[in-house]
Amino acid sequence: MSRLRGSAAVMTLGGLLLTLSVGHHVREIAVLSTQLGPMIALFLDGSLSLGLIYAGYWLRQRNLTATTEWSVGIWTIFGGLVGATIAGITLTVEVIEGRPLVEPQFRLLVSAGGGALVLFTAGYYAARQQTLNHRYETLFNNTIQITGLLRLDGSIIEINDTALEFGGLERDNVVNEQFDEISWWTHSEEVKKGIQDAIAQARDGGFVRYETEARGADGLRTIEVSVKPVTNENGKVIQLIVAGYDITDKQRQREHLRVLHRLMRHNMRNDLMKVNGWTQMAATAVSREERMSHANRVKNILDS
Repeated sequence: MSRLRGSAAVMTLGGLLLTLSVGHHVREIAVLSTQLGPMIALFLDGSLSLGLIYAGYWLRQRNLTATTEWSVGIWTIFGGLVGATIAGITLTVEVIEGRPLVEPQFRLLVSAGGGALVLFTAGYYAARQQTLNHRYETLFNNTIQITGLLRLDGSIIEINDTALEFGGLERDNVVNEQFDEISWWTHSEEVKKGIQDAIAQARDGGFVRYETEARGADGLRTIEVSVKPVTNENGKVIQLIVAGYDITDKQRQREHLRVLHRLMRHNMRNDLMKVNGWTQMAATAVSREERMSHANRVKNILDS
């Protein structure tokens, strides 16, 4: 289904109802002695039909996916059918009860147009919320970072799959629990206190980032933790985002390079001092044999 078909379905339904409305009320004007009643009725059900046509045009400008747009169109069509069905049932009841039918076409048109508009609105916001939820879940879980969303009291609203896998935990055992009470931090009072302080600072509007140790399913790991406040349109902190990045391997590599650098610097300094000494001795040696001996020592050092 193309992206235009959802919006086209809405506009087509509005055009169909508008055509039926104009045709019905034109016939009324032709047979009735007054034009005021039919004109008012045309204004009512015609406005609903025009509203649907505009709604379809508006929907086309939203740049939704084809599936999302079409789902809104289905909601709208279903709303028109439900409205017409309800009106039809009430008319049927009146016929069964022997009561005279008053303006059945008008009631059907108003019910169909009103039902379609109501479910267009509901369908659009339902589809929009579903899209936002999908986007949120994709962004939240499509990451190698430990990521969590906290309430201001430090309890967990949501946690991503990476965090659960890191700690070997189940979501039901983590959500709504205090973040600092999770087994990642309880191996050390100092580590736990650091998490509590970071949450407190973020709750006051600050951004915190530091390195600490967390206990995962594979033992202690070095984690770079950050806690960031989430604010509303008035700048008030309403939630907290925590993130953790496992830097254990990176830290080990950094430490390895530091040791290697220290050893190489020490060894190379000693070798250069030797090269300098043997070079000076070769330069001042009297015999050719002594110069060759010193030169060979310099060569061996450089080769090494």
